[in-house]
Amino acid sequence: MAGVGTGKAVAAAAVGIPAGLLLYLRLKYPTIREDISLIRRQLALLALVEDKVAQHYTVLDNFEENAANVPNKPFILYKHECHTYGQVEREANKMAHYVQGNGKLKFGDTVAFLLPNAPMYVWNFLAFNKLGITTALLNYNLKPHALLHCIQISDAKVVLCSEEYLPVLKVIQEDLQNHGIEIWLVGHDDMVAPTGMRRVDTRLCVADPIPREVRKDVNKDTPAMYIYTSGTTGLPKAVNVTSGRLIRASYTTQPLELEPDDVIYTALPIYHSAGFQMGVCTAIRAVIYTALPIYHSAGFQMGVCTAIRAGCTVAIAPKFSASHYWDDVRRYRATVVQYIGELCRYLLAQPPRVDDGKYAHKVRFALGNGLRPDIWAEFQKRFNIEHIREFYAATEGNFILMNLDDREGSVGRYPKLVHDLRGYVEIIKCDLATAEPIRGKDGCCISLPRGEMGLMVNKIEGVFTFEGYKGAKAVSEKKIIRDVVKKGDQFYNTGDLMMIDNNGYVYFCDRLGDTFRWKGENVATTEVAEELNKFPSVLESNVYGVQIPGHDGRAGMAAITLREGTSLDPQQFYKHVKENLPLYACPKFIRIMPQMTITGTFKHKKTDLVKEGFDPTVVSDPLYFMDVGKEIYVPLDQQVFKTVVIGKAKL
Repeated sequence: MAGVGTGKAVAAAAVGIPAGLLLYLRLKYPTIREDISLIRRQLALLALVEDKVAQHYTVLDNFEENAANVPNKPFILYKHECHTYGQVEREANKMAHYVQGNGKLKFGDTVAFLLPNAPMYVWNFLAFNKLGITTALLNYNLKPHALLHCIQISDAKVVLCSEEYLPVLKVIQEDLQNHGIEIWLVGHDDMVAPTGMRRVDTRLCVADPIPREVRKDVNKDTPAMYIYTSGTTGLPKAVNVTSGRLIRASYTTQPLELEPDDVIYTALPIYHSAGFQMGVCTAIRAVIYTALPIYHSAGFQMGVCTAIRAGCTVAIAPKFSASHYWDDVRRYRATVVQYIGELCRYLLAQPPRVDDGKYAHKVRFALGNGLRPDIWAEFQKRFNIEHIREFYAATEGNFILMNLDDREGSVGRYPKLVHDLRGYVEIIKCDLATAEPIRGKDGCCISLPRGEMGLMVNKIEGVFTFEGYKGAKAVSEKKIIRDVVKKGDQFYNTGDLMMIDNNGYVYFCDRLGDTFRWKGENVATTEVAEELNKFPSVLESNVYGVQIPGHDGRAGMAAITLREGTSLDPQQFYKHVKENLPLYACPKFIRIMPQMTITGTFKHKKTDLVKEGFDPTVVSDPLYFMDVGKEIYVPLDQQVFKTVVIGKAKL
């Protein structure tokens, strides 16, 4: 997106341009007409959103307007339940009155949510929002030590949880009590709170509206929630999501032109920002079905907040189920389905059914990120989806791209005209081993030409702010790169290796840190994984680099899972790998796992796999070694392992 002033100048210049200049511009920018049209649309949306932000308009304001105007419209569908806007408003008000009467929390405090995907997640968020209390959306998959870390860095005074998460909380209850953090239980009316915990009972609370005056000091910079990074490397970090950022996120899906009668089905965690922001916050305008945990950006920001903004209905699944996914889509008559990570691959792995792609309505869009090119067309065709709307964003990021052109494999388009006008996105040269930018003689970074893979960075300027993480400033500083194009500028480091082609289409290549070097060559793990996944018996693969004594760099290794009822043919698999990958990129080691280790948001975990390596005394799963001489993957036993580590195996 270009800046407002610059965009208006471009639009004006498009009228009355001398013929010679117009010819020059068309030669330099072959798609200038489309680009100017795109800029105009983006500027109009930007102006609309920033006007809302300037007025300190919030997602809660949006919701309360819907509750007042269409109180009987279904807002949340859950299992066989239907909760209208008016009912959710009353439940939120009752909870808010309970909190006011309790006295533990006040404006500016934080409450941590450890709740399942359920309607109460949404109305409890709205309740605390009404009081100016920040919510920290905890990942319910975390182990006790990581959970304690997340609660402490949020400065929460209360943990609001449901009964199913009591076991993990009991492990850290003493630590919480030592820090003055209370545990409040919500859920069943007959539930008895264990010693040291409080049961929340709102049945006798009034449902009167909470006056707007209570949150009069909420502005665009007020923290609305903390959403945690997945913690695939190290402990999760709490991303500061302000009220301004949340309302902006709810408008992300505006280009889809969702209507109140649209239905969005999301199988993302609601603790995930895409599930909440793009789902619920958009729905407060279409019908959205979310099975994404609310505790993460994909579930909350892209789910709940999208639903609120669009004035529609959000359907929430307790959890993702590949076998029931399309049955739910039919039941809720979903016109938009949301995905993330490997979810689409799991859906494709289900046995074919006679009703695949058959609905009594249209599925207009699949919205999400992480749909890999190797399954893109198959997913769209088998399940009869009109358009794929792949987007690129990060919970803490300051820029979003969305594929609005149906360009297979792309995450969106960034026209050269926009780059030359404002330069919000740069693809820069970096050291893959250290993840550090490579700088030129002038001390600035080296921008790469279109068509080359490099580190993508986004300018921090104007509305494209970087709010960082809660806690030590040094943690946020690590995500900022300075002196990129010129001295004094600053850019957000996405940590992703991206490529922009000559037509401006942007493609995700790999995570910086996942890519490794072997035999002097760069190996992109996602590209290798895509080729392995094409082998008939492979369901999914997770590729990473492992160290071998006496060798520089890292050798490729792949953890794979097999399709049900199949086995790995080592000779045919070797042939497939050798024919489709250069030798340096071929995985030297294969680990067959019964199931893939993933995060709550369907991202592959690599850290433990890298640590365990290919030692058969450490790894209990079947291991194989790529024997180039025999042209087959052979079982990796202790003898083969010894041959590799002493340097006698051909690598």
